[in-house]
Amino acid sequence: MTPETEQLLRRWYMGQLIVLFGAAFIQLFTFDGGVFFPVGGMQLLIWGLLAWWPAAEEDQAQWRRLRHVNYYVQTVLQFTLLPILLANLVAWLSQLSWLDEQGLIAVGMAYLMVAFVPVAVVVTKPIESVIGRIAVLITAIFSGVVSAQQTFLILPNLQAPSVFEMVSDTGILGALGFVIAVGVLLRGWGLTGPSWRFNRQAQTSLVVGLIVVGTAFSLWNAFSAGGSWATTFTHWDFQLRSATWKMFLSGLEPGIAEEWLYRFAVLTLLLQAFRHRRHQLDLAVWLSGGLFGMWHITNVFAGQPLSATVEQIIFAATLGWFLASTYLYSGSILLPMVIHAAIDILSMMASGSQTMVKPDAFEWQTIGATVIIFVGITIYFLTGSRRQVIQAHVNQRLSVQ
Repeated sequence: MTPETEQLLRRWYMGQLIVLFGAAFIQLFTFDGGVFFPVGGMQLLIWGLLAWWPAAEEDQAQWRRLRHVNYYVQTVLQFTLLPILLANLVAWLSQLSWLDEQGLIAVGMAYLMVAFVPVAVVVTKPIESVIGRIAVLITAIFSGVVSAQQTFLILPNLQAPSVFEMVSDTGILGALGFVIAVGVLLRGWGLTGPSWRFNRQAQTSLVVGLIVVGTAFSLWNAFSAGGSWATTFTHWDFQLRSATWKMFLSGLEPGIAEEWLYRFAVLTLLLQAFRHRRHQLDLAVWLSGGLFGMWHITNVFAGQPLSATVEQIIFAATLGWFLASTYLYSGSILLPMVIHAAIDILSMMASGSQTMVKPDAFEWQTIGATVIIFVGITIYFLTGSRRQVIQAHVNQRLSVQ
């Protein structure tokens, strides 16, 4: 990232702060006779000054520890609450101008796809710890950006059309915003973007084999109607119970955002952190998949049964290992994205639900078989000539900074 680009993003960040915090102050002062202004205004003032600090820093030697704490605090606050500040601005403009409220809402939802870019560069880029970077990516940044449009519409006085609410609920615009913000952030951290083209050193037959495995599993996972090993590959139900745009976009969102997070950002950070270790590839692949699996524990708070969540954690971890080896060997981030999206889209449309139900005994058996297959495939690609292909590709990507 050039100094000119970083300076431009810094100015964008400061301008965004002035507009959003200025509108919030005005709303606090005018809302309900300003009764909330003394307390709310003071809290907003303190937050605004701390948010301004990273953009106005000159002497990097002073208050070092406090500055680094502020980077984490501002990352959490701004990636979480920026959509609410923007919604407040839209609500205020809709009251004061001739502009159509629905048009303002549409502009606000579109702006949220790029609004986090200056925040990422000014506030999050200075975080130096690999653990800290991964932690904020998995928690505040992912949840904040992907759910930004949904958070934006949380204010009750914004009357958005039903199609706007549907799109915001799916998180698809947030997924695209996440790709933009994290792509710029990793550039700021000195890392290259993901590769899109297939690796010329990879054997075509093996890449085709990965595609076949991903396709076969997507179809079996969604449409197999068998309740035992005798029928699981012979009984099929190809009915789509909920073939809607909402289900399609809801399945597409994790295919984009989660792959960008775990197979690109987290995996790249781990590969960079372990670049001088003998087992660089093993550590990065197994750890990134494990993190991907454990991250699904949050589905318990969405009302999903604990046993179903445990099953999902195991499944997600093994799928993460398979997708990581798929990406590293094929060289294209598009392949794991398509496989992941296909698995989620087909399963959601076929079941008509976005959550898993309590698994029975046979489902636990199939999870065990899935673990054996995906772990076996991962080990296969992390050994022999396949490992050499992956290592050469990784070395090339990490050297281009």
